[in-house]
Amino acid sequence: MWWTALEHEHSRLVLRLSRDPRLLAGVAGALAHVAERAGYDARARDDMAAAAEEVCRDTFPLLTEADPRLSVIIEDFADRIEVTLEHNGQAVPTAGLESFAFPGAKQTGRSSGLGLLARVDRVTYDGKSGTSRMTLVKYLRTQPGRK
Repeated sequence: MWWTALEHEHSRLVLRLSRDPRLLAGVAGALAHVAERAGYDARARDDMAAAAEEVCRDTFPLLTEADPRLSVIIEDFADRIEVTLEHNGQAVPTAGLESFAFPGAKQTGRSSGLGLLARVDRVTYDGKSGTSRMTLVKYLRTQPGRK
């Protein structure tokens, strides 16, 4: 029996950003490229880019003078894309994650975590050893016909 398995080459892109919001266009562009190549439709690409930009914006104020960089790691897998945001300093969730635990909590000018969950399929957060790490996951709904 002959068959061809679609192989997926895992890729990883690391961007290191200062607090300059103009750099968010680069994050959105890189993420759109990776998502398009992986076979995501336009809406999924836009949702993922908007979610990543939202988390970046909410994280910028948490960056310290001692380490004012935000690492954005974009990885694609056969069934999903993961965007991980890492920074040193204040170990608190970004992007209004308090709304996940307390959906009725009044937001005070911060973006809503519930809106974030409408754009991605999964959000994880880990804060250990002075490093905060949030990962956004968007699953591929259909397997693309890769060449």
